[in-house]
Amino acid sequence: MSDQFLPDSNPDEPPEQVRAPFSFKLMIALTVAYLGWRLVQGIVWVVERLS
Repeated sequence: MSDQFLPDSNPDEPPEQVRAPFSFKLMIALTVAYLGWRLVQGIVWVVERLS
């Protein structure tokens, strides 16, 4: 059974590794840094409100 839209696969060959582009990795790193900074700001805000 074959489909013209599915790639032919050979079970003996390892699957191709697709690498993420640098811009995507940079976007993820900046998002993590931003959310980390917002977490720090939230913790400082809560500590100031409780004291």
